[in-house]
Amino acid sequence: MDPNAEDRPPTVEVVEIDVEAKREVLPTPKTEDIPKIPSPDSNEQAQQTATTTGNEQQIPPPEFQPLSASNIFRTALGQSPITLPPSPAKPFLSHYPEGSNDDPEKIRQQHEEEFQRRLRGEYEQAQRRVGEVVSENMDRPLRLTSIKLSPAPKTTRSGFLNSLLSPFISSPSASYKPSFLNPAPPLPTNLHEILISTKALVAHLNEFGIYDMDKVGIRFEPKRGGDSDEIEMVLSLREKGRLFLKAGTEVGGGEGGGNVTARIRNIFGGAESLEGNASIGTKTKSAYQVSLTTPLFASPLLSFGVSGFSLDRDNSAFASHRERTQGARAKLSAISPWGTHDLQYELVNRAIDHLTPNASVSIRELAIPSTKSSISHIWTSDTRDDLWMGTKGRLLKFTHEYAGLPGSSEKAKFFKSTTMSQLSRALYPGSNIHYSISSLTTMLLPLFPANLGPTYLPDRTYLGGPNSVRGWGVGGLGRRDGPDSLGGDLSWALGLSVFAPIPKKEHWPLKLHGFINSGKVVAYDRARSFTDNLTKLYSSPNLSVGLGLMYRLEPIRIELNFSMPLIGRKGERTSRGLGVGVGIEFL
Repeated sequence: MDPNAEDRPPTVEVVEIDVEAKREVLPTPKTEDIPKIPSPDSNEQAQQTATTTGNEQQIPPPEFQPLSASNIFRTALGQSPITLPPSPAKPFLSHYPEGSNDDPEKIRQQHEEEFQRRLRGEYEQAQRRVGEVVSENMDRPLRLTSIKLSPAPKTTRSGFLNSLLSPFISSPSASYKPSFLNPAPPLPTNLHEILISTKALVAHLNEFGIYDMDKVGIRFEPKRGGDSDEIEMVLSLREKGRLFLKAGTEVGGGEGGGNVTARIRNIFGGAESLEGNASIGTKTKSAYQVSLTTPLFASPLLSFGVSGFSLDRDNSAFASHRERTQGARAKLSAISPWGTHDLQYELVNRAIDHLTPNASVSIRELAIPSTKSSISHIWTSDTRDDLWMGTKGRLLKFTHEYAGLPGSSEKAKFFKSTTMSQLSRALYPGSNIHYSISSLTTMLLPLFPANLGPTYLPDRTYLGGPNSVRGWGVGGLGRRDGPDSLGGDLSWALGLSVFAPIPKKEHWPLKLHGFINSGKVVAYDRARSFTDNLTKLYSSPNLSVGLGLMYRLEPIRIELNFSMPLIGRKGERTSRGLGVGVGIEFL
């Protein structure tokens, strides 16, 4: 384990909405209504000027947005109130400035401006009237009893769409889908509730990532053959392109590299996704993965995925070897109001090879292949407002893994628990100085006989580095044999970071950074009790402090710090002085 290892849903306009209202005929401006300008010249000259002006350029109508219910939709959902616009038009000029009659172009321009002002006033009056009509009908009893697709999507299966849309027009008891996977609000009984239900439907569709939400169209019509209070939603969906290809670079975890990702969306017509990824880097020499993910019960809240992967990682910077990993994984993911749950089975084969010439005896003894068959559960809850420099919220992540299922090597049998947390707050209300408290705890309890020896190298935990406990080299905490870090079975780390803007440059993404880090790594002693091992773990921790700069460069964070280790142990690999950290996750 390397210590540094690491699409607002678009809004949709309701383009049409039918409500009952009194018909109001709006006057249409006519060219005759525009006052004529007297000319001091002869009638013949005036006639010639008017003719020339009309032939030169026809006055185009002003460019207005078509009448739509987008503003009404936002008002219905409480996002913005209906406000009356200013006076629809300015009064016509009673006379033109002196000398304007001598310039036909000025006369034409003044005529055009007045004509456009009149049209604008009539348009605003019509829009205001539509808003008033809809507002008056918000509590009108209406029932949404059907949803019609026009046109039907080309590749999405009809059965998938029926299962996806049915919760919005039928009660949950009429559906086989579990209630917690139903994102629809209660069945609407009036216009206001229908608009709210429509908003939820749009957000639900966006979660699948297969539709172009900027091109979605929605309108309501009276249901043919239905009761007077029944309406039908006409939904127009446009699918995104099925093929996606991306190439780029990545920086994080103390390394850089390049990657290529290819994805096929909606491959079987039920929002399935087939994705392949290949990457190379300075530490991860090569990584390949192919995965297939599908939603269950036509819900984006529950999905199942299978994947195969191969990884070649260079750990020679702290342990004089390279680790090759090949395996397969099956994962069931569920999104709940309290966080994300991942239940995962993994079968992986690990090999330790490419030892450096100066590799220690301990590393050479641990350089044996192994197979791990395990099941794990990961719960994640993240309410931070910013992944890079949070000002509020918290992160909680708990991982529990049991290894030792059929297919495991003799020493790949253990229970491992990892807890990660972070709390971000302002120093005081309204302050632009923020702090974060982060912690990381790992406990590996061996379940194989003690006479078999220590745990496998890939199962151990490591601490130290610019993204971990600062002031130590990568993997620098804990036991060592010569140049190599041996890691441990038990570890913890705690960090306090304070971020402040540069004086008079508060808007800069560059911030001042101060920190205190502490932690420790130990091996699990099978001859001692669990309590004694915990006592050994939390006694006499390592400690470091430092100051520096933090630059936010989405999607990564860059730190330049001067670190000073205060408490350490003999033989550990310290790193006093300047250090650069690049990545997403920091202590």
